[in-house]
Amino acid sequence: MMKFNMVYVNKAESALERKDFSSSFDICRTGLKQTPGDALLFVIMARTIFLSPTVVVSWKDIADIATSFLDFNRQNYIQTTAVWHALSYINSCLIRNGFSNNDNHLIKFLKQNGRRVNDCKVKLLILTCVWKRHELSRLFFSYYEKLGKKLSPDIDIQIIAVGSEGEISRSICEEYGVHYLEYPNQPLSDKWQAGLNYARSFDFDALVVLGSDDFICEDTFRFYSKKVSKGALFLGFQDCYLHDFSSQKTIYWKGYGASNEQQSQPHRVGETIGLGRVLRRELLEFMDFDLWEGMGANKSLDGIMKNKIIGKTGFLPVKPVHGVDLTMNDVNYSLGMLSYRLKDLGLFGVDVKVSDNVTAFEKYITSTNVYDDVTLEFSKNGRLDFLNNL
Repeated sequence: MMKFNMVYVNKAESALERKDFSSSFDICRTGLKQTPGDALLFVIMARTIFLSPTVVVSWKDIADIATSFLDFNRQNYIQTTAVWHALSYINSCLIRNGFSNNDNHLIKFLKQNGRRVNDCKVKLLILTCVWKRHELSRLFFSYYEKLGKKLSPDIDIQIIAVGSEGEISRSICEEYGVHYLEYPNQPLSDKWQAGLNYARSFDFDALVVLGSDDFICEDTFRFYSKKVSKGALFLGFQDCYLHDFSSQKTIYWKGYGASNEQQSQPHRVGETIGLGRVLRRELLEFMDFDLWEGMGANKSLDGIMKNKIIGKTGFLPVKPVHGVDLTMNDVNYSLGMLSYRLKDLGLFGVDVKVSDNVTAFEKYITSTNVYDDVTLEFSKNGRLDFLNNL
């Protein structure tokens, strides 16, 4: 278990109370270099920077401290959700610093290629991949076909599906009016990238990434529409619901860093999961529609996408309140990987676990600290009744 360096903590707190921000920052920086996993010092450092940003001489130094902090927690399996607010603020400062001059490549791109979104009719394009599990695929397409008709006055929804079983998968997709692309099933990263390359030719405001076993509710799409029209370039959710079809068990998964278990991946606290990530078209164009190109991977596709975006844009995971606002040619943008919580917003997104899942249901239930069993609650309110067709 983590031991705090209380000598540094007390000195830093005392300096902060005296409003000696320079001393408080120096004490935190020195202490965190000696004990890189000290959560109290990390929080005090964030508070100090918030009150007096000018204490920072080198933002690279801050980035290194944050990286060392998360790496220490990864190596020692230390729960990190308690420091998410402080880390989010530090990440927003790092993003803001990266966009502090007009030589930034993304700023130049948005200046030339930014566009307004018609908030009366936001165009969303769903990208998914299918493989076997034919009844689940039919349920997926039927569900979103009905949802698309219901949302059509305000939101336009199209679906691209990449399949690998020839006429079998093509016929299932086209039965529901889905745009189909045939591509080999492995490596999976190539398959998803092929779908993304195909998406380039479509007219849409933002892309929604969904596995063919992911189901999100009507209000979630309305939430997407609102945020995309207000300028979010990237957004997603930290948490999700999972339903295991064989056991009929439903859980609420709290997100990365929620426990000290290795599978909780504490260094990824605040990151969005793959289910329901949204990328506005300008971001995809800036990325040259490259989220998985050349990776040859069959797993960790969410992390690959994240790392590609960080490498090209400098975006980091942040709470929505810490998104960096930018106005370019009268178009508003919010910069950063905006990380929401479904539960906080009263929204619903469920990953249905059947056979042939990339990530097994058991991987999410390693510790009761990372999930809540909501089976009874969901069976009573009928939230998953649409699965009765399976």
